[in-house]
Amino acid sequence: MPRAPKSPKPQSTADTAFEASTLFMMCTLGSKIDVLAERHLRKTLDVSLMEWRVFEVLAIEPAAAPGRITSVSRVHKAAVSRAVNALEQRGFLKRMPAPDHGLRTHLFLTPAGRALYRKGIGDREMNEARLLHGLSQRQRKQLKDSLRHVMRNLDAE
Repeated sequence: MPRAPKSPKPQSTADTAFEASTLFMMCTLGSKIDVLAERHLRKTLDVSLMEWRVFEVLAIEPAAAPGRITSVSRVHKAAVSRAVNALEQRGFLKRMPAPDHGLRTHLFLTPAGRALYRKGIGDREMNEARLLHGLSQRQRKQLKDSLRHVMRNLDAE
């Protein structure tokens, strides 16, 4: 006798209630991504997630000041300072005084820092593709646009 197809497992009321809150979903999604990224970065590159964020900013904006990294990453300046110090001690970045301001410094990836970034960027792109699998290009653009809008709303507060 043929078996009846399995019916999908019903979601609990609690699960659907949590999913009704966009903010809850965004927070849990961000936390999960951070945990997975931290674990992967430690294992493959021996850097922290915050250190990787420094790499990301400096790869796009060479000579960024630590304050710029704080602003772009939306983290406390102490977290950026710890990451910058660790990367500098390991020879992945160097500080140079700003020519126009005696107290300000600019940060630059060293050749070793650029090499480590190149090694890690492929993984980052692959992980992003895996997370967005099943979304059309239009949906990916809508997601980015929506996230930018939410970030602007946050920045306005």
